[in-house]
Amino acid sequence: MQYHGGDIYRNQIRLDFSVNTNPLGMPDSVREALHQAVEEAEHYPDIHAQELANAVAEQLRISEKKLVFGNGASELFHAVLHAVKPSKILIPVPSFLGYEEAAKALDCEVIFYEMKKEEKFCLTERILDALDESISLVFLANPNNPVGNLVEPELIFKIAEKCRQCDITLVLDECFMELTGKEQKYSFLSYLEEFPNVVVVRAFTKLYAIPGVRLGYLVCEQTLAEKIRLQLPEWNLSVFAQRAGVAAIKEQGYVARTVTCIQTQRLFLREELKAAGCIVYDSDADYLLFYSEKKLDELFLQRGILIRDCSNFRGLQRGYYRIAVKSEEQNRIFAEVLREIHGNAQAVECIDRMKEKSEERIDRVKEDSKEQSDRAKRQECADKVGTTAQLVHKTGAVEFVLPGEIEGRSFAIITKELEERGIVIPKEQEPVTKRVIHTSADFGYADTLTFSENAVEIAKHLIRTGADIVTDTNMALSGVNKKVLEAHGGMARCFMADEEVAGEAKERKVTRAVISMEHAAKLDKPVIFAIGNAPTALIRLYELICDGIYRPAFIIGVPVGFVNVEVAKEMILHTDVPCIVNRGRKGGSNVAAAICNALLYEVRREDAAKKVD
Repeated sequence: MQYHGGDIYRNQIRLDFSVNTNPLGMPDSVREALHQAVEEAEHYPDIHAQELANAVAEQLRISEKKLVFGNGASELFHAVLHAVKPSKILIPVPSFLGYEEAAKALDCEVIFYEMKKEEKFCLTERILDALDESISLVFLANPNNPVGNLVEPELIFKIAEKCRQCDITLVLDECFMELTGKEQKYSFLSYLEEFPNVVVVRAFTKLYAIPGVRLGYLVCEQTLAEKIRLQLPEWNLSVFAQRAGVAAIKEQGYVARTVTCIQTQRLFLREELKAAGCIVYDSDADYLLFYSEKKLDELFLQRGILIRDCSNFRGLQRGYYRIAVKSEEQNRIFAEVLREIHGNAQAVECIDRMKEKSEERIDRVKEDSKEQSDRAKRQECADKVGTTAQLVHKTGAVEFVLPGEIEGRSFAIITKELEERGIVIPKEQEPVTKRVIHTSADFGYADTLTFSENAVEIAKHLIRTGADIVTDTNMALSGVNKKVLEAHGGMARCFMADEEVAGEAKERKVTRAVISMEHAAKLDKPVIFAIGNAPTALIRLYELICDGIYRPAFIIGVPVGFVNVEVAKEMILHTDVPCIVNRGRKGGSNVAAAICNALLYEVRREDAAKKVD
């Protein structure tokens, strides 16, 4: 029997980070449905699970005849193999152990395609060379487990097409797909009509935090679905599973909140792991794969926390671990324990280094004494230099520049220093990046400013067509050049000081920035949001976008600070809204205004050039 996560029965634990279920926990409606199902437990469940089939078919907009339900996804993997009867199976690794277990039960040949560590365990087009007529079936997880990375749609299509040409059944495991928030782009469900050789498997287990209920489903071509259905026992879905599924499939708001939570908390855990010296792999799912030289599974278990040792995954070794993304409170407990473990290890390493260097320090004493003597002599000579000579020297370093030329001279210095540092900025982004550096005197922005595709051109078009700019501080509002904006029919606004906003924020116990964003969303025109102070403003905009309530025309996300700042920025970058975001903690109202002005000045410059032409 292979080891899986979630073994709370043989370990004394207080927190289980080894199982990747929804961090929000079971929805109340599902819990209530399970309670109500007790009354039906004296009867056989519906052998066709008709109500559940109708609900899922309606949600997915497919025929219920293409649906097959199972006692969890694992049962369905077995059923698919018994229906297809493959002679040879290909499994990319590292990946879910259940595929190999199912293959063993059928006693067929299994070959493994190894994804490379140097490619971050990502699937590449090399897999196409491994597909030929000798293979009957391929298991492929998207996102992959235990890594959490998604396979790009273009590659999935190429794999599906190659499988079709070679008469291979492709089983796509999408059990974690909905938890990524990227289902629309990455799921294969809407393309099954074109590929009758593809089976998509999903589970309620992880998405709705009901692993003890056991409920999964697959979608495929109708004839294949009927063959798979014949491999399953009668009444394989209990009344509890059916009632829970019907209630769960209606919880779309819960799913949207889940995605927001996962994206926020995953970033927090990622940064904590990196700070502890771990190698962390990119993930879009509700879990993270990482590597550490320390025996973290043992160290965490000693403290009552269970994490997943991934050494039994093919392609991985001792030192690889997976943790689930949990609630904010649980993740903070994990982070505190991680810091404690890391701190203890650092202390031991520090003592070792001190021992190693003790002899070197003794040898340096004599050298230091000689250096101090030399410095004293040099200082004595320097003291003899007259104050007049020093003043002349200092005055000679001052550069005389006319007031009207200061800005031009500053930009010339910025351009020169960027060249000296070997920093090349895309031409479209130059005016924005340079103005931010000019405002802050910080060249680090050249690395951290992040632009969505065609961001500058989109923003300029919005300005020309009369978009408003909404800021989250009056300081940013006062810094925006309103003359250019108003010339094109736009206005600069800030709702933060409005009495109505303050009153509503107090009543709802949220920040004024949150209410300000909601007020701005009511404007009947395109809005460019310039956020330089409040991460809660970005988080609220993200929620409005995910819930389908409001879509900003453009977002400038540069709040400064420590609490939720980095996370809020990453959330905006995960949307498809055009944006300019400064990653990390740096930013501010002055930076937000600088970006607005850089765009406004470019519009003014280009308009003037057109008039000359």
